[in-house]
Amino acid sequence: MIDSSKNKFLHYVDTHSIHMLLVSILILVFMPPFLGDTDSFIDNFIKFDFLLIVTTSFLIVRRFKISRYLGVVTFIMIIVDAFLEHDVLNYISQIGLSFLIIHAFILVLKEAMSLRGDTQNMILISITGYLIIGLVGGFLAAGLEFWEANSYSHSTGMALDLYSYIYYSFVTMTTLGYGDIIPATEKSQALALMLVLSGQLFLSVIIAINIAKFMQNKRSS
Repeated sequence: MIDSSKNKFLHYVDTHSIHMLLVSILILVFMPPFLGDTDSFIDNFIKFDFLLIVTTSFLIVRRFKISRYLGVVTFIMIIVDAFLEHDVLNYISQIGLSFLIIHAFILVLKEAMSLRGDTQNMILISITGYLIIGLVGGFLAAGLEFWEANSYSHSTGMALDLYSYIYYSFVTMTTLGYGDIIPATEKSQALALMLVLSGQLFLSVIIAINIAKFMQNKRSS
């Protein structure tokens, strides 16, 4: 009975893994600005959502030992950071989280591209992949500012937090370039170029994959 329930749960996870990962990332990208002006509450909310993303990614990559261990370590680091509130722990957690969601995305993308893959999931996977690039770019920008202060500045002098860097990453990746957050060093400018290229190349590649998948299914039907 227990094994049957476990198998049903794992089957549900495998079937809806991309949906859960997408929702957990969307919560992080869109929710923080609507939670009020209490910094501590927003920080705790972000860390809680980190746990959701780690858990979802862990369920996708659970068959791989190294990623499984990385998921457990990252989960523990996020919880410890919630109590100690140390910048180093925070950025180490972001590194672990980045590896997990990238690995999870690669796995679901490979499954969707396979002959038995669900074509309907390709759109969700494409959106998720684009969000992952923006999210990881925000982590990299925040980490660069931590290790090399004054890598970024705001045109109004406003203090920058993690959400500011995530916002900057998406604005840069989509080539909108509002100019409110400015990369002030060569390293931060190089990261900006990497984000632009990554975003545009991803769109080109994923469109090609979607067309190829559509043509493949059309020929086999």
